[in-house]
Amino acid sequence: MEPARTENWTTSRFTRWNSLVSLIPALLAVLLFLGAPTNGDFYWSEAPRNALNGVFLKDFLEAMPWRDPTGFAYDYYAQYPALTILFYPPLFYAISVPFYWLFGVSHNTALLVVLAHYVAYALGAWRLFRFFLSPLQSVAAASILVAAPEIAFWGRQVMLEVPAFAFLIWASVYFVAFRQTNRPALLYLATALLVLAIYTKISVAFMAIAWAVILLTENRAALLRDKHIWATALLATLALIPLVALTIKFGQVNVQSALNMPDAATSRASLSNWLWYLKRLPDQLGWPVLVISALGAAVIGARHLRLIHPTNETSLDLDPVFWILWGMVGYVFFSLIDLKEARHSIFVLPPIVMLACALLVQIKKLGCTRTANFLWIALPAAVVFQTVYFRPVWYVGGYAAAAEFIADHAPENSSILFSGTRDGSFIFNLRAREERPDLRVVRADKLLVRVAARRELGLEEKNVSEPELRDQINRLGVSYVVAQPGFWSDLDAMQKLERVLASDRFEVVATIPTPSNYNAPEKHLLIYRNTSPINAAKTGIEIDLPMIGRSIKSSE
Repeated sequence: MEPARTENWTTSRFTRWNSLVSLIPALLAVLLFLGAPTNGDFYWSEAPRNALNGVFLKDFLEAMPWRDPTGFAYDYYAQYPALTILFYPPLFYAISVPFYWLFGVSHNTALLVVLAHYVAYALGAWRLFRFFLSPLQSVAAASILVAAPEIAFWGRQVMLEVPAFAFLIWASVYFVAFRQTNRPALLYLATALLVLAIYTKISVAFMAIAWAVILLTENRAALLRDKHIWATALLATLALIPLVALTIKFGQVNVQSALNMPDAATSRASLSNWLWYLKRLPDQLGWPVLVISALGAAVIGARHLRLIHPTNETSLDLDPVFWILWGMVGYVFFSLIDLKEARHSIFVLPPIVMLACALLVQIKKLGCTRTANFLWIALPAAVVFQTVYFRPVWYVGGYAAAAEFIADHAPENSSILFSGTRDGSFIFNLRAREERPDLRVVRADKLLVRVAARRELGLEEKNVSEPELRDQINRLGVSYVVAQPGFWSDLDAMQKLERVLASDRFEVVATIPTPSNYNAPEKHLLIYRNTSPINAAKTGIEIDLPMIGRSIKSSE
């Protein structure tokens, strides 16, 4: 069961030297994080929602609404309609709570939670590669994974990929250790960490399939007689039942995106579908690493086809079963999912990095030490260069400034109507203004259209006239409107809103620039003041939630 070339788990203690060099990838993660957009300048729509979900849990625990937790959640969503906590696994949000208690609610605090996971991920990557490589070689391999363009892009935002990867990489460490030593405690620990990874992002569940195939390949019938295998499988199944129930009840849009997406980029049966993620590898890892990995795969393939005959001194047996099945099962898993995004498949990058490392090990054993040493330094350097200079994290600013203006000017207990692409960014930044818990955000898209997650999945305009819209705005106590000019202006319902805002009932009181480092659709936000008499007491609001097939109504 023990991989052919590893340093045994029981003898691979963290010496002072190991401890020092293992910190290099972690330090790289921290340095890369200096380039993360901060202070409310979110880019991806999920990022502020992930940040807000943790704030909701914090507020829930402080309020202790045990008599009516559902009512509390409905009222919270009605006040801050960017909450998605039931649509995604909850672990990252739970971990965020103590950070918010210690450092306050802010974008920077949410990023600090991600950074903690990023550092853990870097340390785990080094430890995993240390089974197969020397300490400094493991530094190079882990640094490639830490700085990989796709990983660094999403890992420096409030996203779930790197937090899930941190648990997954450490689960893999203990899984390899279990295979080396056959100590059941390590299997239980590996399984527990994998469950935590799934409770952070469901898609990493593919690793359970890979592990099962690996163990079955190595142990065959003996696996079925191992009581610890059955025990860990049972415990993991029981632990995942609540998550399965939440997904069935609230995550149907996510299930549809995975299995039956109407606007899927490719047909599951087409060749383009199975090549889709392969074509993204140059952007995910960079061409230098990818070329060396391809050469490594060719050498290993030639050896196993007996086209070359290496001696024992030039063996490339760096646990191929483990790495190949990790990569193959993961690639097939993500290719079967309809929703295609390059960030989804970052979890299959470690085996590709290991292919590059295998070739460098071979080069050194063949006597080309200088060439190998140069590549051990050049490859991570090339990855860092590509990430820093060609793949900075995108951002869109201005939403914190808009929230600050509203917090400074809006009357007490009033509502704010928001119309724009980045509702989550504005809503989180407004919630971060702790001195204004009295303000409520009303989303224009919720008032005027019925849409499930995104327009591509279907949209229905509500039949509301302009006078009805004006009356509804006043009844809801809307004192200010924050609007992105031209947002969904192809829809008749949104054109009505634009005409209402252009009437003498509203006046523009501020123009907030929205600077960005890419070609974002918005260039500025307009803030309107409602000059009409408004309802002094906020009324309840009914909100459609097509993502879960229901409507909710707040108590006020």
